[in-house]
Amino acid sequence: MSSPRRVSPQWRRLLWVSAGSVAVVIGLWLTVTPGTAERELQLALSGTAALGAALSTRWPLAGAALAGTATAAAWLLGLTADPFLLASVGVFRYAEGRGARRFPVWFAAAGAILVCVMLFFGDAGNPTFAPRARGAFLGAVVLTTAWVLAVRTRQARDQAGARARADERLRLARDVHDVLAHSLGAIGVSAGVAAHLTALGEPDLRSTLHDVERQARDSLAELQDLLHRERDPARSPAAPPLHALLTELADTAERSGLRTTVSCPPEAEHLPAALRTTVHRIAQEAVTNAIRHAKATTLSIDVARTGTEVHLTVRDNGPGTARTAECGPEQHSRPGHGLTGMRERAELLGGQLTHTNTGQGFSVHARLPLALAEDPT
Repeated sequence: MSSPRRVSPQWRRLLWVSAGSVAVVIGLWLTVTPGTAERELQLALSGTAALGAALSTRWPLAGAALAGTATAAAWLLGLTADPFLLASVGVFRYAEGRGARRFPVWFAAAGAILVCVMLFFGDAGNPTFAPRARGAFLGAVVLTTAWVLAVRTRQARDQAGARARADERLRLARDVHDVLAHSLGAIGVSAGVAAHLTALGEPDLRSTLHDVERQARDSLAELQDLLHRERDPARSPAAPPLHALLTELADTAERSGLRTTVSCPPEAEHLPAALRTTVHRIAQEAVTNAIRHAKATTLSIDVARTGTEVHLTVRDNGPGTARTAECGPEQHSRPGHGLTGMRERAELLGGQLTHTNTGQGFSVHARLPLALAEDPT
């Protein structure tokens, strides 16, 4: 069974404008009752104005000119009460696409010229002068409002798009930083050990090189998966279990000389995907910092889930004296990109990240609420 065809946005917009134009014609044109001889002219002008509004969805300038001319002629003849609503469709569409300023000078000049023409050439003693003056003033207000709203709409859309692009670049940069910092940190430690141990035998050297090769391949594969998810999120492979990811981090820390323990309860595997990814990335960056800066001998990764929150704690027993560039003592710390990225990840889910450097160990604690990370159903 074939699915029903969806109406394109352009045709949907045309249908809405057409329906609105019919309502305006009925309510603000046909309710004005001229003489019998002028009824046909009224119908012709109202049809022309409605046609201009419909054309505005595709050709805004031409549609606005056609609808505005027909409406102005009808006002001069007393055949309409439309305050240029049909003409405002084209003004809105044009300003939405090309309007650069909210209050253009030429728009104000046109309104001033219209007022002057009415004051100097209008017959103030004519009974129709006051209604027509009010109609012209109201029409200027309607057209100006349409322009201003259109420009504000476009500016808001552009700003939202710029923010979305900036957020996307920041998120991608954060993911790439986490992947590369972790793998390159582990590779640097392994290569440094091999370079500084003069008594390292050939089997140990080959084992170290194999570790470096495997870490580089794993990093490349993770980057490829990351880029694949960016291009086609629907076809991205399922993420491994959280315990497996944390165990892999622990294995990397073990190869760097840290005795590492992992505590991850089974219920953590049922966390929302966004929350599991955040826990993994924060733990990955914390382990990377421990490998690069801690000068520690032990490391622990603990995940705990309560009724409403998930807690992640990564703790080492290093003195912390060599990591001032990244962390520093807590009272004098200036967080680097790693801690900043971890904090941003936690705050994106409405959580909080704290770190403590006592000189006898460094710990990172993330508190993540479950409510904001639930997968949509």
